Amino acid sequence: MKQAKTLGLAALATLFVSGCSLFSTEEITYKELQSFDVKVTPKVVWETSVGNGIDNYFSHLNPVVVSDSIIAADRRGVVEAFNRENGDQLWRVDLRDVLDLTKGAWWSAGEPMRIAGGLAARNGVVYLGSENGDVVALNAEDGSVKWHQVVRSEIMSDPAIGGGLVVVKGSTGEVIALDEESGEELWKHTTETPPLSLRGTSSPVFEQGGIFVGTSTGKVIVLIAENGQPAWEARLAIPSGTTELQRLVDVDSRPVLAGRFVYNVAYNGALAAIEANTGEIAWRRDYSSYQNVLFAGGRLFVTDADDAVSALDAQGGVEMWSNNDYNGRNVTAPVRFGDHIVIGDRFGYLHFINLLSGVTEGRLEVGDDVYTAPIVVNDTLYVQLRDGSLLAVRI
Repeated sequence: MKQAKTLGLAALATLFVSGCSLFSTEEITYKELQSFDVKVTPKVVWETSVGNGIDNYFSHLNPVVVSDSIIAADRRGVVEAFNRENGDQLWRVDLRDVLDLTKGAWWSAGEPMRIAGGLAARNGVVYLGSENGDVVALNAEDGSVKWHQVVRSEIMSDPAIGGGLVVVKGSTGEVIALDEESGEELWKHTTETPPLSLRGTSSPVFEQGGIFVGTSTGKVIVLIAENGQPAWEARLAIPSGTTELQRLVDVDSRPVLAGRFVYNVAYNGALAAIEANTGEIAWRRDYSSYQNVLFAGGRLFVTDADDAVSALDAQGGVEMWSNNDYNGRNVTAPVRFGDHIVIGDRFGYLHFINLLSGVTEGRLEVGDDVYTAPIVVNDTLYVQLRDGSLLAVRI
């Protein structure tokens, strides 16, 4: 029998607004897994581990593929590279030792780096950020540090790289541009922040000479990459309600640019198509989400705040299908893997959903919480688990 999900605002507050812990003491009910007609049989082709994982903290820390290697990190400061075909370790660094952070830093000596932003890569360099304010550039070939900058703002999302810049978003609204070669701070733009917001920030995107990013006040903004000056803003949600909790309207999803539109979604707001040049909203539909939106095959795929996965036509926003089988399972943002949309859940499962019909056609138990969306390269899906496990999956 299916169990209905009952995730109230109080549980959401504990889940995402709290400083560190992911788990609420309140009972959250969820739907049990249902049988389905198996069409694909995914399997793990290799498995390894990265440090100690992220423990019980909120994070979207993800691996990244660079050429023939896959690079991943744990929360404490360990970064490792593996051969992406067989999982053999290529190199390992502990940034606390390399950066001499164990002897003292502006926060406290001996504590973990709290890596939570990234990983992102470009031109053979890997970039990451930490809740302690570190932004680090590593050479992907051997893990050596190219540069290290302290921005004194929590970095909890992927950096954007382009136009000679590395741009990070701070948890209190700062958008900070660093020089790609040296790490020198070039400009900073501070956005308005409400008294209360969800734990997490939107990853910025560099495109067309601009920096596109979501804000905790329910907007998508564009900054001129050269100097950080605002070009336009579009509102996806308007705060309503009598309490700060009810008025949460964060845009934590990474903007998606496709053709002349920017697509993004807000918590307690809407999924919208925005004209990239002007900021005018072409269409909007009522969806509430804090997960990244996927654009694939002319469709948008979104995991909403109730853990429903939906597909919409990108041109007009018409819903094509919605799958509600995973309510309450804390599913990840969707990724495309061949003819399927793949999501992970907190109980240690990957679910393979037909991208045209929305019907589940495959499932794989991986053993621990899939806390962040997998990444896909060619015929392989890579997934990092909460305990630090790193798996390669194929069909």
